[in-house]
Amino acid sequence: MIGFILPEGVQGELHRRTYRSWGVSFQNSMFEGTSHSRNDLRTVRVIDSGKMSTATSTKPDCEEELVKTALELSKYGTVVNFDFPGPSQYTEIELADPKVAQIDFPEMIEIGDDLLHSLLKVDPNIRASASLGAQEVKVNLSNSNGFSGEYSKTVFRAGMGAQYIQGEDFLRFGEYRSSWTNDIDYEELKKEVIQLFEWAKEITDIDAGSYPVIFAPGEVGNLLRPFIASLNGKAVARGISPLEDKIGEELLDTRITLIDDGTLPREVSSVPFDREGIPTQKNVLIDRGVVKQILTDLETARALGLPPTGNGTGSGPAPHRTILVPGETPLKKLIKDIEKGLIVFGTMGAWTGNPYGGNVSGTISLGLKIEGGEIAGRVKNCMFSINSFKHFKDNLIGLSQETKSLGSSTYPYVVLDDVVITTG
Repeated sequence: MIGFILPEGVQGELHRRTYRSWGVSFQNSMFEGTSHSRNDLRTVRVIDSGKMSTATSTKPDCEEELVKTALELSKYGTVVNFDFPGPSQYTEIELADPKVAQIDFPEMIEIGDDLLHSLLKVDPNIRASASLGAQEVKVNLSNSNGFSGEYSKTVFRAGMGAQYIQGEDFLRFGEYRSSWTNDIDYEELKKEVIQLFEWAKEITDIDAGSYPVIFAPGEVGNLLRPFIASLNGKAVARGISPLEDKIGEELLDTRITLIDDGTLPREVSSVPFDREGIPTQKNVLIDRGVVKQILTDLETARALGLPPTGNGTGSGPAPHRTILVPGETPLKKLIKDIEKGLIVFGTMGAWTGNPYGGNVSGTISLGLKIEGGEIAGRVKNCMFSINSFKHFKDNLIGLSQETKSLGSSTYPYVVLDDVVITTG
């Protein structure tokens, strides 16, 4: 039940999010401290005469006050063309592990200290860092049209990294993991970060030109942004998406299948229903190169004459978990097959620009040269540039069989040919 009275003809919605977070951090090879926070956020939205207004507070038992404020603001509200949804059957998803609540500061400090010292054993000159954090979240959503739902979730995160300074050279590297429970493979995490350091500590150079480049999973999201932005119902409704009239057409390499899925159990980005009360679902955005689906919320679904896909956020549709289906080739072979090129683990500024044109470029903050199928050292002062629409159609070399989950995505390594590399 929504729990408050509204004037006749006015629709209302109450969203409540209770949150507890705690963690520890290490910086510059030393323990930095602990953190702990709690939050109980209530948000009321009303739709009055086709205009929506919002009021938010963390005060206890503030619903009536929020309704009054939202109604007073409604004449200045945003014009909307949808109604809040009625009752619906959503599928409950396993997202919370009570064991997370039992993870205390001493356990986190012990794990963080071990991560720290694994790096210092490799080289005592490393300025090592580590962080561990846990969260408990509970969400309740109800509205005056009959929807009522709730879910709980837990998140546990661990990360480690470092700075390594030699004269004027500055190297920064690291990795992190997240899970719904405390099942992170710390040995694998340490192994990956130490391998990055061993590869990157020696500096080499590369001439400007076009090369095959392997993009690590953490950078693949930058490359896919033009597709995700263009298949967003808000962009389609505004008439700025280049894919607006391309549904059903084969535009990319047939090895490209891109999925959004908010229904996966035990995933930190899954939810049984979206911010608007629409059940989540598996959305196949691109199927073997064919553009298939647009992500919508209530507003854009009504505007486009499509069903809502369960991707409402309150400010436009957004994916829950984007998944690029992997290939069958091990990363080691992908590296071995490159005579001269790069593998990129970090970039800066790759989110700038106009995603609807497909152009993606940025400074390479951590890139390794591949020569004769072997890692040959770290390059500096390089930038990359591609057009995602073109490169994922004509210049895809391969996708690794290995994948990595990164909070709200699961991606393999992606190898593209003819990536423009500039230096200087």
